Amino acid sequence: MYSVILTEFGIVVFKDEKLEKAFPFKDAVRDYISVKKKESKLNELVNYLGPLQRGISVSDESLMTLLKKNSIDAQMMEELELEEIQSTKPQIIVDSGFAKNISEALSKLREFAMGLSSSKVTEVSESPDLHIIQAINSLDEIDKIANGLSSRLREWYGLHFPELDNIIDSINGYSQIVLAGKRESLTKKVYEEAGFPDSKADMIALLASKSRGGDISDINLAIVQSIAKQILNFHDLRKKLEAHVELEMETVAPNLSAILGAAVGARILGKAGSLKKLASMPASTIQIIGAEKALFRSLKTGAQPPKHGLLFQHAMVHAAPRWQRGKIARAIAAKAVIAARVDVYGEGINKMLLEKLNIRVNEISKKYETPTERETRKPELFREHTGESRRREGGDFRRREGSDSRREGGESRRREGGDFRRREGSDSRREGGESRRREGGESRRREGGESRRREGGESRRREGGDFRRREGSDSRREGGESRRENKNYRERTDSKSNKNKKRSKFERR
Repeated sequence: MYSVILTEFGIVVFKDEKLEKAFPFKDAVRDYISVKKKESKLNELVNYLGPLQRGISVSDESLMTLLKKNSIDAQMMEELELEEIQSTKPQIIVDSGFAKNISEALSKLREFAMGLSSSKVTEVSESPDLHIIQAINSLDEIDKIANGLSSRLREWYGLHFPELDNIIDSINGYSQIVLAGKRESLTKKVYEEAGFPDSKADMIALLASKSRGGDISDINLAIVQSIAKQILNFHDLRKKLEAHVELEMETVAPNLSAILGAAVGARILGKAGSLKKLASMPASTIQIIGAEKALFRSLKTGAQPPKHGLLFQHAMVHAAPRWQRGKIARAIAAKAVIAARVDVYGEGINKMLLEKLNIRVNEISKKYETPTERETRKPELFREHTGESRRREGGDFRRREGSDSRREGGESRRREGGDFRRREGSDSRREGGESRRREGGESRRREGGESRRREGGESRRREGGDFRRREGSDSRREGGESRRENKNYRERTDSKSNKNKKRSKFERR
C-alpha cells in the first residue's frame, strides 16, 4: 500500500510507513499553491506512480485530482490517517529529508507560512474586480469635488459677471468662458469654441456689455481661472474613468454588466467588496444594497422596508411607475446574482439572462398596470423614533411633569401660605390690640412676599422659622399674657406646618 503525502516542501511516497521516494519542490510556496489550484503537472511523480496504478492513497484532494487526470487510480486517506499525518508533520518532513531535525523543520514551516501569507495578499491585490471598485469610487469622488468647485467658481466669477450664471447651465462651457478672462475680453470666437449656438452667443455678448457686475483684479482672476482649469481637467479624467470602468466590467464581469449596466454594476460591486462576495449574496441583499439606513430604520421603527437601493439608478427601475419599482428591482436582483456567479466561474456571456429579465419586466408592467388599493394610499410620513428623540420626548415630558408639579407645588404653597396668613391674621385679630394687628399685618406682608418669591420646602421652612422667630421676639415685648398666647400659637403653627409638610410629601409621592 503506497501513501502519497503532500507536504509544504514536496511530495513523498511511503510504502508500509517506509520512505520510498521524495519529490522536493523547487519553489516551495509557488509549487505548493499550484498543486492546491490543480495546475501543477507533477511529471516525475506521475512517471513513478504510473507503473503501480493500484493501492495508492493520497493525503490531499487536489493531489488526488491531479493524479486521476493522469489516469492514476488514487484514493483519499481516512480521517484518522490524515489527523496522524497532521500531528506528525515535522517528523515526516525530517524523515523525507527536507529538514535535518525537528527544530529546523519547525523553522522552515514558519518561513513557509509567512511566504504563503504574502503570496495570498499579493494574489488578492491583483484581483481585477478590486481595480474596478477603486475606479468607480474615484469617479464618484471626482463628481463630488467637481460639483463643489463649480459652485465656488460660479459664486466667485459671478461677482464680476453675475448674468452669466443664469444663462449657462453647463459647467464646462462656464469654465471655458472664465478661462477667456474678463467680460470685456469675451469674443464670439470664445463662445463658438465653448460650443454655444449663435443665438446664445449674441445673448451673452449683449449681457456682457450691460453687466452690472464689479471689476475683478488680475490676481483674483488668475485664481478663478485656475479653478476653472481644474474643473475642465476633472471633466477629462471623469470621461477616461467612465470608459475604463465600462471596458473592465465587460472583461471581468460581462454578464453583470449586461444585466445592471457598467456604472450600476460597478457601484454594487464596490458595495459588495468583490465579485466573489457578490456572487455569494442572496438576491434580496443585492436588491437593497445602498439602502442600509432605510433598512435599519425599518427594523428599528417598523416603517416600510426599502424596495431598492442602488438599483434605483437602473434604467428599468428608474423609468417604471412607483408601484412597479419594487417588483422590477427584485427581478433584476435575482438575475444579477446568477450573472455574478456565471462571471466568477468564467463561463462567458449568457444572453438568456437578459432576455428572461426583459420578459419578466414586461410581465410586471402588464400585470400591475394600475396600482392596488394599498399602493394608492399616501405613504406614511416618517417620524424618527430614535433613542435621542425618545430621550428628548422623555425629557420634555419629565420637564413638563416637573413644571406642572412645580406649578402645583407653587399653587399649593401659595394656597397654604394664603391660608396660613389668613389663619395667622385671624389669630392675631383674636389677640386684640393695635400692636398685634400691626404685627399680624407685617408678618403677613413679609411672609406673603417671601412665599411668592421663594419656592420649595426649604424656603418654606426658612419662612416659617423666620416668622416664628420674629413673632416670638415681638411677643416677648408685649408681656406675659401675649407670650403665653404666642407660645400656644407657636405650638399650633408647628403642628400645622408639620401636618402641611406631611401632606406635601404625600402629594409628591
